[in-house]
Amino acid sequence: MSKHAAIVGAGIMGLLTARELISLGWRVTVYEKYSEMEYRNSTSFAAGGMLAPFSELESADELIFKLGLSSIDLWREICDELPSPIFFKTNGTLFLSHQRDKPHFENATRRIFQYGKESEVQWVKVSDLEPELGDSFEQGLYLPKEGHIDNRQLIPLLASRLEGEGVRILYGESVLDLRPYVVETAKGSLLYDIVIDCRGIGAVEDTADLRGVRGEAFLIHAPEVNIQRPVRLMHPRYAVYIVPRANDHYYIGATSIESASESPVTIRSSLELLSAAYSVHKGFGEASIVEILHGIRPAFRNNAPKISFEAGLVSINGLYRHGFLLSPVLARAFKNFLQDFPVEHGDQIFSFIRG
Repeated sequence: MSKHAAIVGAGIMGLLTARELISLGWRVTVYEKYSEMEYRNSTSFAAGGMLAPFSELESADELIFKLGLSSIDLWREICDELPSPIFFKTNGTLFLSHQRDKPHFENATRRIFQYGKESEVQWVKVSDLEPELGDSFEQGLYLPKEGHIDNRQLIPLLASRLEGEGVRILYGESVLDLRPYVVETAKGSLLYDIVIDCRGIGAVEDTADLRGVRGEAFLIHAPEVNIQRPVRLMHPRYAVYIVPRANDHYYIGATSIESASESPVTIRSSLELLSAAYSVHKGFGEASIVEILHGIRPAFRNNAPKISFEAGLVSINGLYRHGFLLSPVLARAFKNFLQDFPVEHGDQIFSFIRG
């Protein structure tokens, strides 16, 4: 009889972990505290879906870059398995700045040049890549090997595909306690061959050094704008990113606030994000606001992820703002780790990736 795993949390990390486990022949049950309707307001649905290892060098360390490099190929593999196509592009990222912010731009992008080859980091004439931005910006930094994915299209299709492969996703099923081999709910305690904690910030009370970092964004409909790839506008206080989605929709975000507050988005954040987008393209002035988004990202002190393993229990957490960039790589790393260290392997605790 095949081994049975419980995954607690149906965010992108939990779903991709389930995908790797079923490839090994495991049975998988996923516990998700939100109902199916509430689930669409979770952090994974609020993300930007950027697959940008070079861009993240602006603020992240070499580890994130190296892990993220493998991500785009893994996403191609994942998307090929989905029951229908989704909005997934690999046409790069464009870095821009206004003239007054050039010194900050040069300082912020210095590390990108340290790690990127000439073919991976290029100065370009903006109008050659994005004609509608050429009047406002003459030159930009182009990172051709980056991509982006519409997470809101992806997650329901990925969940559906996993359910079609036999994964049970229990929506609205709160886990009261988890420990090696055991998941406890209001219905009682159930035994598994392994329990995998993918709760993200939901694990904050059980995980040392874990904190919440709030992100805020807008989803807008802008038919007067035609931008083909993510654009990052560098600013001394923040880097605004504008990410194209299907059907003239755009995701506009920037903020990383050291807070786990679930309060509504503030006027200040709204003004900063939307004003910055308008300064990139005046067509955003006539855009409609479809949704105002916020989410709490789980992060450790060093803003790097960690996978911890003891017999019967695994924790994968701390993806910070790199959830979609790193989740395929971490799920594959866990699969490889599980093959090297079977669930029966002693009681020694292993921590890897960064810890």
